[in-house]
Amino acid sequence: MIVIDNLTKTFTKKVQKGKKKERIVAVDHINLKINKGEIFGLIGPNGAGKTTTIKMLSTLILPDEGSIDINGYDVVRDAEKIRSNIGVLAGEFTRALYWRLSGRENLKFFANLRNMWDASQRINELIELFGLKKQENELIMKYSTGMKHKLALAVALLNDPPILFLDEPLTGIDPITSFQLKNLIKNKFRDKTIIWASHNLYEIEEMCDRIALINNGKIVLEGSPEELKKKLWDYEKIVIVSDNPNAFTNINDAKIKNNVAEIKTKDVTNTLLEVSDIVQKKNIKVGEIKTLRPTLEEIFMAGVKK
Repeated sequence: MIVIDNLTKTFTKKVQKGKKKERIVAVDHINLKINKGEIFGLIGPNGAGKTTTIKMLSTLILPDEGSIDINGYDVVRDAEKIRSNIGVLAGEFTRALYWRLSGRENLKFFANLRNMWDASQRINELIELFGLKKQENELIMKYSTGMKHKLALAVALLNDPPILFLDEPLTGIDPITSFQLKNLIKNKFRDKTIIWASHNLYEIEEMCDRIALINNGKIVLEGSPEELKKKLWDYEKIVIVSDNPNAFTNINDAKIKNNVAEIKTKDVTNTLLEVSDIVQKKNIKVGEIKTLRPTLEEIFMAGVKK
């Protein structure tokens, strides 16, 4: 559905007034293939290149090098056709709404911009889908942040596009609205191909089939969350809270801090048997014992350090 080949974008900025200029490589020769119906996550720290990539994908800015093929169309030559195939929720979504118009008027305005002159039925469907029926005739300036967010996503879906680009789609909204939007995306939009850019690791892990970590404009890691966990951390941790943590020091890769023993292991079963044997022989009082798997946050930090 989406093929990104050697994509590059640079900017220049003034370092001193009117004199020296610095060249910044925002996106540095990245290559990606996103499958039809896939939710693909782009994660990375602020300034990593996520938003610049989304802007090139959505035809807002042109690449300096490389190519983007979206549903068989080239992002430069076929920009108009691509726009009819995509919906975009920008990170600065509130700027895309007109605050002195009502929710329904915003949807009608943007429908007209897309030459959807008889969009009443589609607008009604979206208002119902996003639970905005009671507020449809209120001015946007009176909407809560969550309601504005829902309306911005409804605008992106006006033409029922097969592809969605979501840039920080859950930033700044309350947990209830966040839960509602995630459920909608999982249950109502699973036929769509989605690129989800965020620095929120938990939502990326929850929502995305595959992810790519972008740092300093480069793709440094790519795969499913489980694949990346296995690749970067091929062990698990056993954490034991007890009255005698030092009793576990002879187990390989054991670290002791206060009343906690933390043991890295590739063989959880045998290590737990070893722990159990020590507990019984030394009559240790165990407050808690648990096994931890790697988190996406640890993968993120490992990738950023590269």
